[in-house]
Amino acid sequence: MLTNRVLVLLALFTCLAGASAVVAQDEDASKAIKAEEFIKERPASAKRTPARYKPASKSTGNAATPPPGTTFAQMGVTFWRLRKSTVADKTKELIEDEEGTAVEWTPERIEEGTPLYPGQKVRLGIESLSRPGYLYVIDRAQYADGTLGEPLLIFPTLKTNDLNRVKAGRLIYIPSATGKFTITPSDSTKNHVGELVTIIVAAQPLVPSDQLASRAIRLRRQQVESWEKQWGATAARFDMDGGVGQAMTEKEQAVGSDKSQELTQDDPPPQTVYRLATKPENPILLNVQLKFHR
Repeated sequence: MLTNRVLVLLALFTCLAGASAVVAQDEDASKAIKAEEFIKERPASAKRTPARYKPASKSTGNAATPPPGTTFAQMGVTFWRLRKSTVADKTKELIEDEEGTAVEWTPERIEEGTPLYPGQKVRLGIESLSRPGYLYVIDRAQYADGTLGEPLLIFPTLKTNDLNRVKAGRLIYIPSATGKFTITPSDSTKNHVGELVTIIVAAQPLVPSDQLASRAIRLRRQQVESWEKQWGATAARFDMDGGVGQAMTEKEQAVGSDKSQELTQDDPPPQTVYRLATKPENPILLNVQLKFHR
């Protein structure tokens, strides 16, 4: 009798556990968002991408409406890590190695927060999914003690000033469509653990064009901190399901270097979408991180 009772209890527990797993899966599925929700402002196409997004963490909200006095703004960001090309890759870039030999590399998608090793090459793709405006990108070194380095305006420069008008479908690559950042932690006394990249989309220019230079310019720390205080908002993050490791497509490669081309609803969406509740009159301000593996 005791054995039979044990078997019955085990069977009941197994059924309950299975039911709980199904409920958890259903809850995860209910939080998923179709890509068309994020890229609906892109130019229309004959068909739409089937990609789906899931919250990056359980704490990421999926509220249908923003708080009173605010509207949702959505920013798409794709972190591209360059790897050695394979025969099957359709997109390849020639980059000279330390010995001056041209080697083929292909950009592939990674998630924000992926540890990056010294020497690795990365590029950021940015798309303002819900608001047109002027794009500004600021870079600051991050240290283990929580402090930040001096803010550098890395986009736009004099060379890229005609590219900083953005809208849905207009993909901007940082540092450029053919450029890349090579991960090189500084040798300072502080422990350099990454870079904090601040992305701003404003309705009006923030930096006069006559103040730009051919390279990055230093901004006043107080100015950037003031912008963060005025316009900063907590971002809900959504990652494209199954996107990590996908190579850059030919369309994504072409649209970054050809201002006349735009991404449509049929083209790949960003790897990550950040949703912020902001006042309509305020610029969008978003901080993302490049983390170093030491």
